[in-house]
Order: sequence, then C-alpha cells, then structure tokens
Amino acid sequence: MTTITAEQALKSKQNFSEYLENNTPVQVTSTIADYQAKSGKVVVTLTDLTQNFDTFVDVVNDPTVLELPQKPYFAWIVTNPKERIMNVLKTINEGSTGDLGIFVFKAFLNGDKMDFECLLKPELREKPKREKTITKTGGIQYDYWKVYSEVCDEMGEGDYQIKPASQHYQNITIGLKGAYIKQLQLNNQYQATLYYSVLLFPKKKNSDAVRSKEVMVNLF
Repeated sequence: MTTITAEQALKSKQNFSEYLENNTPVQVTSTIADYQAKSGKVVVTLTDLTQNFDTFVDVVNDPTVLELPQKPYFAWIVTNPKERIMNVLKTINEGSTGDLGIFVFKAFLNGDKMDFECLLKPELREKPKREKTITKTGGIQYDYWKVYSEVCDEMGEGDYQIKPASQHYQNITIGLKGAYIKQLQLNNQYQATLYYSVLLFPKKKNSDAVRSKEVMVNLF
C-alpha cells in the first residue's frame, strides 16, 4: 500500500481524505477535546480541498448521522475555505443553543508536513445546572434547621452545629468512633437519638468472626 505524503494529499480530494484517515490531526482533536468532555458528543469529520456546501449537506443527511442519539459536532477540514459558506456556518453556531456545533480547520503545507489552523468553532457552553426544587415541607425543614443553627451559635455550642438543609434529620458526630446523634424533626416535634456500635464476639470457641451492631438510645 502506497503511503500518501502531505504534498500528495493536496492533489486530490480522495488523497486528502485518505491522508487524514491515516494521520489524525492533533490540532483538531485537541481543539475539540474540551467540547467532547463536557457534552459526550460524537465528532463527524468531513473533508474538502475547496469548501463545498454540498459536502456538508450530504454528511448531515447521512442516515448514520441522522440516527445518532444526539446531534454531533462537525469537524470540517478544508484547504480553501469560502467566505460565504463560512458566514453561514458562523450564523449556525451563533444560533445554536449547544445542540449543534461546527468546527472548520484549514489545512496547509508546513515544509514536508501538513499543519492545521482552526478558523471556526462554536461557543463552549456549560450545561445549565438544574435548580433544586424545594417543596413547602422542605422549606419548613430548612427554616427549622436554620434557627437551630443560629441557636447553636448564640449558645456557643459549636460541637452540635449543623448545616441547614431541606431534610427531616441531621447527624452529629460526637468525637467517638462509631457513635453519632441523629436529630429528627417531624410534625413539629424534635427527637434526638444516640447511635453507637458495639462489638459482638462469637459464642463458639473455634469461631473468630466478630460482628458489630448498632444500638440506639433515645435522648429526648
């Protein structure tokens, strides 16, 4: 099999495509890496010597691309970009909400090697964080623990301090391994229970299995 050189790759579209298949451009993969890490999208590569919009249309309409679970990134590698096409691609990127992204790289000879320059890339968008919905009950629970926290501060009881949260319980460590206090707030009532672990030694002489059991004691 004849190895296509960088110079030969620029003589025909077929040579260009084969060259890129066998010589993955590091500049291309490194540019797209951060985008893939955040989105997990597939990258579809298309190649042209002179940029032709029909190439893009054909790839987008390929059944394999259409059946992808999410819209991919398109990496278009060309040697002769066209301004009108680049303007259209730029508009597509700017209008996308992050579902679609198009990269364009210009390939050129650098000595006897091929080099690449990124001409276009989409905005790197962060995935919006889902806001936690707090129910009416959750709001009451949060307010309760907030007041509890303020009382601890006023009394100087730092050892019993907690972080307010929308939940009906809080665990407090007491400086002993395997022991903690669980505080419950249910139906406007407060309950504190001490939990601690005890070792259970085997009754059989030949057995060396030691188990632990959690014991609870209601404090109030």
